This record gives sequence, C-alpha cells and structure tokens, in this order.
Amino acid sequence: MIKKYGEPKHYIERPLCRFDLINYFIEKNDYLNYLEIGVRAPQACFNRIIATHKDAVDPSPLNPGEINYPITSDEFFDLLKDHPEIKYDVIFIDGLHLYEQVKKDIDNSLKHLTDNGTILMHDCSPPTVHHQRENYEDYTTPAGSAWNGTTWKAFVEKRCTNPNLYMGVVDTDYGVGVIKKGSQKIWKNADVETCMTYDYLDKNRTELLNLLSVEQFEQTYKN
Repeated sequence: MIKKYGEPKHYIERPLCRFDLINYFIEKNDYLNYLEIGVRAPQACFNRIIATHKDAVDPSPLNPGEINYPITSDEFFDLLKDHPEIKYDVIFIDGLHLYEQVKKDIDNSLKHLTDNGTILMHDCSPPTVHHQRENYEDYTTPAGSAWNGTTWKAFVEKRCTNPNLYMGVVDTDYGVGVIKKGSQKIWKNADVETCMTYDYLDKNRTELLNLLSVEQFEQTYKN
C-alpha cells in the first residue's frame, strides 16, 4: 500500500499517511458518514477524505470557514447526548493529544459509531519519550516540535481493559490506531498503571499495541 503518483515511469512513492488509511476503510466498507475530531488545518487530512458526509470539529481551526463545528469535542458530543441515533461510519480522533481528553473522545465516539464502523487515531506509537511529552512547547531535545502527546495511553488503557473491542496500530505516520467493535484478548502481562508508562511501552510495543506493519494491515483488513 505504498502510494504512487504520476505516470508509471515517473512514480513518486511515499509512506502511508493517516488519510490513506481512513480512505481505505471508507472504500472497503462503503462508509458514508465521517467525523474528524481535531482538524486544525483541513488540508492536512479532512479535505483529503472521500466520504459522502463529513463533519469537522475543532475549537481553534486555522481556516474557520471550513469547519462546521468550531467547538471542543466535549461540546460537540454534548450536542449529541440526546440523539443516540446519530451515528458515524468512521471517526478520526486527532484532537487534544492528552490522555484524559483522548479517553473521553474514544468513549464518546463509541457511543456514536455504527456497528460495523471504525475509529482511527493518530499518534498512538510515539518513537521517543520526548515525543510523548505532555507539554507541547517543550523543545529541549532534538525531536523538535514533533508532538504525539499521551494519546497512546488512552489507547493502551482500552487495550488492557475492554474485551469487546478489536484494536491494533498500523506502524506508519507515528502510529495510526484502529478500534472496532468486536473482541480481543486483553493485555494482562502487567497491571494497567505499568502498561501506561513509556518504558513499558518501549519494551513491549509490538505486542502491547498489536502493532501491524503496512503489509500486515493489508492482510488483516483486505476483506
């Protein structure tokens, strides 16, 4: 699934990005309704998504005119609390990259996900401890401005506690998490608090995240 552009003799190849995976699920499952939490710059992902209906949620977008819900995700889901019938086929979570907020975004997204729907999440496999810092403005190491935050902790907590989900992370674009309704063998090799430490993640990344290479992703989701 390496993306290629241009004529066959002049292909430009690039690794898969989050929007490639989102569009892959939309095409494979004939999804219609898409929700993106944390849009920021629509051209980065939202505008690249091919879906019949798209909703964008972000309280501080760079291009306000392109966001139909310029509010926080908590405010957005509060609007939906009396409308359980409103469902999305695919939801992409890329808002505030902090554990407590992402945890709420996952729980709220599950309430408004179709039975065959898919949640995708950015930043689930931070490559260094600095990438998963809580303070976005801490530029004290060579990692520079790259910031994955503690999104991964919310993912891991569900991986360790909820047997009624299928979860995996595609090893591209800082780790794109996939959550579907289904079943999984929850991770019990350590207590949840230990699993949510970066040292433990780094030593058990493949198994803890159910980390999939791009090739493994294709095989897992080919049908």
